[in-house]
Parts: sequence; C-alpha cells; structure tokens
Amino acid sequence: MKIAFSITATAIGWMLALNGAALAQWPERPLTLIVPAGAGGGTDATGRLLAQELEERLGQPVNVVNQGQGGGVVGFTTMTDADPDGYTLGIAYNFAHYKPMGQGDFDVADLTPIAQYNFDPAGFHVRQDSEWDSITQALDDIKADPAAYDIACGGGCGGSWPIALATLLQEWEVDLSQVRMISGQGAAAALQEMVAGGFDVVPCSVPEAGPLIEAGQVKGLAVFGSERLQAFPDIPTLEEETGLELELGAWRGLVAPAGLPQEIADQLETAMEDIYNDEDFQQTMVSRGFGLRWRNSEDFKTFLLNEEEQVRELIGTLGL
Repeated sequence: MKIAFSITATAIGWMLALNGAALAQWPERPLTLIVPAGAGGGTDATGRLLAQELEERLGQPVNVVNQGQGGGVVGFTTMTDADPDGYTLGIAYNFAHYKPMGQGDFDVADLTPIAQYNFDPAGFHVRQDSEWDSITQALDDIKADPAAYDIACGGGCGGSWPIALATLLQEWEVDLSQVRMISGQGAAAALQEMVAGGFDVVPCSVPEAGPLIEAGQVKGLAVFGSERLQAFPDIPTLEEETGLELELGAWRGLVAPAGLPQEIADQLETAMEDIYNDEDFQQTMVSRGFGLRWRNSEDFKTFLLNEEEQVRELIGTLGL
C-alpha cells in the first residue's frame, strides 16, 4: 500500500508540474476573440482594437470572430460553452436581460470577468418641438400618466438604453407596469420615427442622436453620465437636472469562459490594464466616440452581479 501511494503521489506531482509548465507557456497558439455583434458596429470596433493591442502584449495572433446572430445570443453562448483554456475570449456587453426574456441560457456565473474598458452613457432624446425643455418636466409628466407616452426601445426592450431609462423611471417612482415601451429596428430607425411623430422619447447614446441634434430636429435633455460630453457640452447630466447620482448606459468588457485558470486570468488582466492606460489606446477610443471606464476583474464581477440582479427585477416589473 505504501508503494502504491508513492506511485500515485509521484504521478500527481508530475501532472501538476506538467500543468504548471503548460500555464507558464500560455499562449502557445493563436487566440479567438468572440464579438457577439455584427461587423462595423461599436462592439466590433472596440473588439478589433483590443485584439490588435492584445496581440502585441501576448505575442500571438488574436482572431476576431463576429457572432451577432440572435441579437448576440450566439456569441455569448459560444463564449460560455468554450473550453476555459485561455484560447477563447469574448467581448461582453449588457446581457443580463437575455435569460429572463427567454432569449439565452447564461449568467454571470458562466463567465470569468477580466476587465471593463468602456462605458457609454445613455441620453434622453425628444423632438425639437417637444413641449419638454428639461428632463424633470418629462419625468413628472410620464409619472402623472405613464401610458400616455410612447417610448422607443430602439432594438429589444431589454437592451442597454431602455433598461437605463427604466432604471431612471423607477427612481422617479413611475409605475413601470403602465409605461409604453415599444421595440423596433435600432436607435437610428427609432430617432427617425420620433422626428416623424411616432415616438415621444428615444433613449440612446448621444452620438447616435448627434446628426439629428445638429440638424435641429432632436434635442437631448440629459446624458446619463457623471460628466457632460465634450462633443455635446450643452446637454446637462442627470445629476445636474434631477440631483440623482446615476450612471446608466452601455458598457463593454473582456471575459473568458468560467473556470479559466487564475494564472491566465491574471496575465489577461495585466495586459488589459496596460492597454487601458496606454495613451494611444485612449485617444483612439475617444476619437471614435467611445467612453472609457476601467474596472479590474474583481470590481467588474461585482458590477456584473449587481446589474444582473437589478436588470432582472426591472424586466419582471416591466412585464417583458
């Protein structure tokens, strides 16, 4: 029995040593970066930028694979089902709504959060001839008669922009069960329909509404961030207008499948922090209209768990 135990212990020791050597050599081959969105959009643009930066720091090609089918569900499913060996990574964005709306079957627990690098605040947009000149006027009127106004979701009503607005309405003690939120074909189409008289409010990023704001057809009543945007300095923040200290909108971060070895997770987090602090990376992000936001792996995971809880509660209240 003692001999058998000795052989077993030796075998385990060799296995651990070989595993440690493999981790020390990671990455030995190209990586795949899943982008759960089509080519040409914001998630694709930031994903390709990160892929280039990661290649320089990891010493291996990082191949971007776009999987935007099903509103991104296909991409997220690929991320969560992949082997946690460090060779499949993904760009995650607001995804807490998929499961409660029956669109996907994945949670924060199915991912290894690496780092958040982006945050784009939502904006509250109305027609130029709207009777509302401030967001407090709009919120008070919606609170008084929630069913009287048509609010565009842009795309699906569980997405980042409508959930941002729903969170604000909840803070304003609006009866969410009576709010009329209508899905559509994206923010651009919703803005055009609003200009034509079809919607009263479109929540989306300010840059998306920028051309119509500059054309004098849309006015932005508030940006849901902590600071005014440099490109739109006349649009006040939520805190300025309402006193509420809320930051609401869309975010993006790097993730891997759950179960990623800690050594690899640490290497990726270190690479991401170096990328985020690089002046050229920041200038490129800002010049392309993307906001910057850093959360390390621990803070990112806490953020994701909190959002998962809050969003799923909101979706239940909205009856989506």
